[in-house]
Amino acid sequence: MKLISFKPLLTMMSPREVYQSREAEFSATAERLQKLSDRLSMARLAAFAGGLVLFAVLLSFSVIAAIVTLAVALAMFAWLVIKYETTERSRKRNLYMAEINRLELKCLEGDFSGFKPGEEYIERGHPYSYDLDIFGKASLFQYICRTTSRPAADRLAEYLKHPAPLDEILKRQEAIQELQPLTDWRQELMTLGYLNAGADNDPDPLMQWLGSGDIFLKTGREKIITGCLTLLAPACIAAVTAGLPAAILAPVFGVNFIFYFTRFKRISKLQEQVSRSSDLLKAYSDIIKLIENRSFNAPLLQKLQSSFRDEIAASERIRQLSKLVGRLDYRLNVLVSAPLNLLFFADIHFCLALERWKREHASRIPGWFASMAEFETLASLANMAFSNTGWVYPQVTEDYFVFRAEEMGHPLIPEGRRISNSFATDGAGKAVIVTGSNMSGKSTFLRTCGVNTVLAFAGAPVCASAFTVSLVRLHSSMRISDSLEENISSFYAELRRLKAIISGAEADPKVFLLLDEILRGTNSDDRYTGSVALIKQLTGYRAVAMVATHDLRLAGLEKDLQHSIENYHFDVKVNNEELFFDYRLTPGICSSFNASLLMKKMGIKV
Repeated sequence: MKLISFKPLLTMMSPREVYQSREAEFSATAERLQKLSDRLSMARLAAFAGGLVLFAVLLSFSVIAAIVTLAVALAMFAWLVIKYETTERSRKRNLYMAEINRLELKCLEGDFSGFKPGEEYIERGHPYSYDLDIFGKASLFQYICRTTSRPAADRLAEYLKHPAPLDEILKRQEAIQELQPLTDWRQELMTLGYLNAGADNDPDPLMQWLGSGDIFLKTGREKIITGCLTLLAPACIAAVTAGLPAAILAPVFGVNFIFYFTRFKRISKLQEQVSRSSDLLKAYSDIIKLIENRSFNAPLLQKLQSSFRDEIAASERIRQLSKLVGRLDYRLNVLVSAPLNLLFFADIHFCLALERWKREHASRIPGWFASMAEFETLASLANMAFSNTGWVYPQVTEDYFVFRAEEMGHPLIPEGRRISNSFATDGAGKAVIVTGSNMSGKSTFLRTCGVNTVLAFAGAPVCASAFTVSLVRLHSSMRISDSLEENISSFYAELRRLKAIISGAEADPKVFLLLDEILRGTNSDDRYTGSVALIKQLTGYRAVAMVATHDLRLAGLEKDLQHSIENYHFDVKVNNEELFFDYRLTPGICSSFNASLLMKKMGIKV
C-alpha cells in the first residue's frame, strides 16, 4: 500500500506540527473511506438481492437470460465484497495512523499512558532499573516503546537493562539517525502491527514447536501410505460413477476412517503447538516485508536487513508458514474437515507440509525474528529522537571517569516544565555530595543523570545539549522498601543492596553509583558514621558516586578528602512564608532547609 508522503513538510515543521498535520490528514481520509465503505455495503446488498429478483423475473421469459443475469449479479457481488474488504482495511490503517499521531501529540504534553508500560520487565533486584523508573507506568520504557511485536518489546527492555559495548553504541547511533526522519516508514511499521492486533503476540509456543522433533515425518512410510490412500477414495468414487456397485465404498471409507482416527491424537498435538500462530506470522511477515523493501545506508541496518535475503524472501517464507497453520485450523470446522479428511486426509497433508517447512527453515526463524525485533527497537528510539529535536547524541568514552552534561534535563518531564542543569565531574575515586532541602530536586537530579546515562548506553540521544559519559557499570540505591515475603526490614534491604554495591566496586571499580539518603533507616549518628565509612571505602576503590543527602556533615568530608569530594546543592527560597524552588544545581553546600516551615503549614507547632 502506498504511503502518504510528508517529506517536504518534515524539513519545515516542528514535531508537533508534523503530528498535527498527519493526524488531520489520516482522520479525514478515514472519514472519507467510511462513507465509501457504507456505499459499498449497500451496493453489495443491492447486487445480491437484485440478482435474485431479476433471476426470478426473467426465469419465466428466458432461462438463459435469467442465468446470465444471475451470474453477472453474483460476479458484481463478489467484486463489491473484495472492494469492501480492501476499503475497510485501508480505513482501519488510516484510523490507526491517526491514532498514532494523536498519541504522539499527547506524549509531547507528558502523557504517554497510551503506550505499553513494560511492567513485566520490572526487577526489584536490578542494579538500577527499579530506582530509575525504567519500567512500569510513567516509565522510560513506556515513553520510548513503539514496538508492536513481543520480541521487539523484549529487545527494547534488553537495551535499557544492559549497556551495549562501545562499538555497538556507535552503530546504533548511526542507525537511529538514519531512521529518525523516516516518519512515514516508522509509523507504517507500527500500523502493520496494529492491523493484526487480534493476533496472539507470544511466539514462544511456535518457537517450541520449531525446536521439537517431527511427529509425522519421522517415518518415511507415513507419506507413502497417506498418498496411496488419498488416491484410493477418489478412484473408487469414479469407479462407482462408471457403473461398479456402491458397496465397494464402504470398506474404503472404513479403512480411511481407521487410518485417520489412529493419527488423530498426533494431529491434535501438532495443532496445539502451532494453533493461533497464523495471524502472528502474518503480522511478522508484513513487518519484515516492509523492512525488506527499503534501502538503508547505516551498516547495522544493512546487516540486519541482509538476514532476510534468500532465493525467496523471508517475508514470503513466513507467510507460507502462516497459510499452512491457517489451513490446519480448518479442522475446527467439522462440516469442512470431515469430508476433506475422509476423502483426502487434508489434516495429515497439512501436518506433513508443516514439518517439511520446519525441516527446511526452522533454523532461520530465530534470526529473522531477532532482526525484526532489532529494527522495531531502533525505530522506537528514532521516534523518540524525532520528537525531541533538541536532544543530542552523546559521546561515550571508555576513559574512566568523565561525566559532562550541558543543559541536561529529565527525559520524562515535558519540555515546558523541565528545568535543565549543567554538571561535570571527572577523575576516578570521586564522591559528588548533593545537599538540599525537601522537594528541592536532589533525587530528581540523580535520576536525571541515571536515565540519560541509560539512554546513552543504549545508543539513543539524551536530554541535553551536550553529553559525555564513560562506559561504566551503573548502580543505584535510591528506592528501598521492606519485604513481607522475605521478612526483612527496609534498613536490612538497604544494607544488602549496599553490600552488593561494595562487592561490585571492589571487584571492578569502573562504576557510577547513585545513592540517595544512605542508611536512612537508622539514627542520625549511626547514619553519619556509616555514610562516611561507605564513601571513604568506595572512593578508596576508585569508584565514582553521587550522593544525595540532607546531612550537611557529609559535605564536610571535603576538608578531609579534598581531591575526592565535590559539593553541590539545590536551594530553596522563602517569600512571606511561601516556598519557592528553582531546581537549579549550584556548587557548594546548601544553607537553607524547609522542614520546619512545611510542618508549620501542616499545623504542627514548631
